[in-house]
Amino acid sequence: MRFPSPISASTAKAWLSDGQELALLDVREAGEFASGHPLFATSLPFGVLEAKLPVLVPSTACRIVFMDDGYSQRAERAVEIARRLGYQEVFFLDGGATGWQRSGLSLFEGVFVPSKAFGELVEQAFSVPHVSPEELNRWQREGRKLVLLDGRPPEEHHRMNIPGSICLPNGDLAYRASAIIPDPEIPVVVHCAGRTRSIIGAQILRDLGFPNPVFALENGTQGWTLAGLDLERGSDRAVEAVPDEESRTTMRARARTLGEAWQVPSIDVATVNAWLGDGLRTTYVFDVRGDAEFHSNHVEGATHSPGGQLIQSTDHWVAVRRARIVLADDTGLRAVVVARYLKMMGLDCHVLAAAEDAWGDIVSPRPLRPAMPDLPPAPVPLPRDAIVLDVRPSMAYRSAHISGAQWALRHQLSERLKHVEKAALVVLCADDSDVLALVASDLRAAGFSNLAELSGTAASWREAGLEVVCTPEQPSDAQALDFVFFTHDRHSGNLEAARRYLSWETGLVSRLDAAEHLELSRCLSPRTKPFAIAQQNEKRLSNVG
Repeated sequence: MRFPSPISASTAKAWLSDGQELALLDVREAGEFASGHPLFATSLPFGVLEAKLPVLVPSTACRIVFMDDGYSQRAERAVEIARRLGYQEVFFLDGGATGWQRSGLSLFEGVFVPSKAFGELVEQAFSVPHVSPEELNRWQREGRKLVLLDGRPPEEHHRMNIPGSICLPNGDLAYRASAIIPDPEIPVVVHCAGRTRSIIGAQILRDLGFPNPVFALENGTQGWTLAGLDLERGSDRAVEAVPDEESRTTMRARARTLGEAWQVPSIDVATVNAWLGDGLRTTYVFDVRGDAEFHSNHVEGATHSPGGQLIQSTDHWVAVRRARIVLADDTGLRAVVVARYLKMMGLDCHVLAAAEDAWGDIVSPRPLRPAMPDLPPAPVPLPRDAIVLDVRPSMAYRSAHISGAQWALRHQLSERLKHVEKAALVVLCADDSDVLALVASDLRAAGFSNLAELSGTAASWREAGLEVVCTPEQPSDAQALDFVFFTHDRHSGNLEAARRYLSWETGLVSRLDAAEHLELSRCLSPRTKPFAIAQQNEKRLSNVG
């Protein structure tokens, strides 16, 4: 048996910049990750390791460094699991997050930190114009004509938005914006919940050659609330216009022109297949279109990554530094725009230059999923001596759970059951099939053979006569390691939390060390000549169209 191989924080830090592929995977829970992690680490909670690892790290030849808190041994266990799955170069970070910090290296609070820092760098590099909430509110009260766009996905827009805004996710700006901005002189304002997507959305419109005055709303919905203004909730407004075939043809030509100007390489189906067959390199294939389009038709095995979100939360999708990335959409235009920003972020990004009817020729393997356990349904009513384990998210447990059920994360199972007889009936409550499969597998490996599943919801449990209780304080905040409190309070009316968050976001660039700053900005430049060429070609194409 091979023992897990520890590496020092200084070695891991050096590997991040040595030009070779590396995945630095934090197997702590999401809340722990958000409390502080290395800039280029990706969150992969231990509870879903086997399910998510093949998606985040498709190549078994890629170097992987797992990290945890330094004492729970989740990283060491992750190494053993990864080796069983066929990964060859697998290590764990000696001392975990604590060891990283003790080595004099920075831990960053929050989530999607590389993308957030990149957004601030984009604002600096391109001098993206912004408008304050107070000024925008004055424009609205004066009845000034303007187009107010929300660059977030529909579900976020529905939750809360700037009054009067219409949802048009950043990834679709190149595809649909012309339908909602017919007047070349009308001001356009892009907003999000904070800063990044406002900045990126405004700059995308400028990249595309829109002659309008374009602004990012300073600090988004949080800035609006801090200015004492009310948000709108429940809006379903969205730009839904679908370009006709003539417009799509123009978009394909535009994609080629912009791809050349922005030095975004295009590749064909044969190249993608060759890359996917290369066992020594990692290749991601992302479909950057919207939900309906993706589900209608997509590259087999491609990951659905709406373009705006791929820029906003790149580390959520791309765990391997130096990997190849292929983007697909039916006109190529959205993919080119998204690729431009990923390239500026220092990523090796390419656009699939193939018609939609050729996508079926791409052979993209589907990642393996954990085998579903063959668990019998739990008897109702539950036997008095049954051990009920609730492995749902902590906030779901707080909201409603079976009376007497114990809440547990996967890595805590042995502690929760250390005094339980192996023959006892253990009933599992789960709402994620991957979590259920992996917990059941661990329990069986530990000798528990009498397992059952209690499916359903709190309402159905009550209907079945089971006692359901609510415990708003349990698990405690300290125990709820899976919940990201860092981003929660800023949208719940807590103005001080919003101020702290915006201060954190604007302060990210100053916290980058020299190597981190170089990684995020080495390819970030307005590149005056290509930018001017792109705008000239946009004007020419518009005149032709």
